[in-house]
Amino acid sequence: MAGPSVTVDEAKIEANARAIVGLCAEHGIETIGVCKVVCGMPAVAKAMIRGGVRGVGESRLENVLRLRAGGIVEPISLLRIPPLSAAADIVTSADLSLNSEMSVVRALSLAAEERGIRHGVVLMVDLGDLREGFWPDDLMEAVRETLELPGIRFQGIGANLACYGGVIPTEKNMGELADWAARIEDAFGTKVETVSGGNSSALPLVAAGKMPARINQLRIGEAILLGRETVRRQPWPGTAQDAFALAAEIIELKRKPSVPIGEIGQDAFGGRPVFADKGEMLRAILNVGREDADVDGLFPRDRNIVILGASSDHLIADVTACRPPLALGDELTFDMSYSALLAVMTSAYVEKRLVDDRRRVGDTRTLFAGASKLFADPQPWLGAALQGGEPEFSPACGIVECLERMRAGGRVVVAGATARARELCAAMAAAGLPLGMIWIGPEPDFDFGLLGVGSDPVPPEARLSPEQLVFLGLRNVGKEQAELVRRLRIESYTMEDVDVLGVRETMRRALRRAATGCRGVLVRFDPAVADRGRDGLTDRECHLAMETVAASDLLRVLDVSGREPAGERDASRWRRFMLSALGKRILT
Repeated sequence: MAGPSVTVDEAKIEANARAIVGLCAEHGIETIGVCKVVCGMPAVAKAMIRGGVRGVGESRLENVLRLRAGGIVEPISLLRIPPLSAAADIVTSADLSLNSEMSVVRALSLAAEERGIRHGVVLMVDLGDLREGFWPDDLMEAVRETLELPGIRFQGIGANLACYGGVIPTEKNMGELADWAARIEDAFGTKVETVSGGNSSALPLVAAGKMPARINQLRIGEAILLGRETVRRQPWPGTAQDAFALAAEIIELKRKPSVPIGEIGQDAFGGRPVFADKGEMLRAILNVGREDADVDGLFPRDRNIVILGASSDHLIADVTACRPPLALGDELTFDMSYSALLAVMTSAYVEKRLVDDRRRVGDTRTLFAGASKLFADPQPWLGAALQGGEPEFSPACGIVECLERMRAGGRVVVAGATARARELCAAMAAAGLPLGMIWIGPEPDFDFGLLGVGSDPVPPEARLSPEQLVFLGLRNVGKEQAELVRRLRIESYTMEDVDVLGVRETMRRALRRAATGCRGVLVRFDPAVADRGRDGLTDRECHLAMETVAASDLLRVLDVSGREPAGERDASRWRRFMLSALGKRILT
């Protein structure tokens, strides 16, 4: 592995959500699943939704957009206090926002009214934690004005505890929030639909049966994702604490003294380290550091491992007691605190991998779907290139059969039928098994309907996220296409970029981008990109690009579409590119 990676187990997240939702439902409380710590990863939000949450909470507008693009149609609440400058974007992206400044609520009202919509608003009350919220003395006037604003739907009130100030939810302060809801209803004759009592720190109060009955919503993140309440960080009954795991590789393994030799000054971060003399020890250096994670929040799953310290790029551990002894290149796995998880999910240097034990393991063969000339007389050109059993050629294969093959862990190859690739991508997204896409070709002649853009958009639940689409090899881009690429922030690599970065590095970046939060990638290869190096890629560069795809083990669909090869000689050339993507090497 080139760098550290974090695995995300959707099945455990779903089960955790079901346990938390069940407890809250017994007490008349709905659960909002908060996924801000995973940067709005759509797959995590979908796992929460399968577990029964009634909506999703996010703190950053960029992640709200990512959730929408990822097919989340359930209500999304913006949890961070909205900035005044982003009112228009907020009302068109989020269903509801938490607010504590009337100037912002007025701006939301104006933006919503201009667009003919109504935006939900929850007014936050500061109950002593001193983070966000109206001071109680100012709440009633804020409610009065909010009720009068057009374009605004007064949803209710809420509070946030155990965050900045660490104030624990109690019967007393939750009772105060409930009392304010009753006062609002009496004073204004309006129904306070939502009384949002906070986060995972409120669960012990709920479980003890002491949460006031008027509190009808909690915003839960850590208890679902890490299986812990946030007052004492204790495991929550019925939940798993290992839905996320950080893996890092040993890149140096040597016996060295336990105390540095020489005069001790400050370390790289301005601290003055203290060392205990334990004699000589076997020390492992791992390819993860403070730039990737909150090292103090990493906990080795092997209890014989002791973390000694870290620099920006390296983590040093005492592995003397490990049995059997570790070797260079071994991976070590860590559980994480909330702060460590936040760091690794935010870091661009940590690969994100989805794991779902619910996936059926079955027919993992490669399915060649369709009747393209590229598939004619398969045995002479396929040889022993493919893994997972003999390939299957199915000229009349339909979407359902292709989908089942991918759900079972197999791959699908299509040729000359980009519409089939669109259908496969949309079907996988709708099934909760989204694919990223790498579009290798000279033009971005992509069906933007897959992103929900244009006159023929796919349904929201079947859409591809713009963050999971990469264009590579561009050299002919029209004005409208360029505007779409910029507006949707689609990662794109022109031939100039490929020349500067090189094919291997460009493909690595594309794979990392497209696969984040997905079950794998669909690679669309347009033969027009391979013009023997005149303006596009050379044959060797095409092979290298495809070999990089194969080495990643991320390929789920290979689509060879565009200009059909004119003759058998050309067809054999495209076949060799296909085989490189499917794993064939010079020394097979």
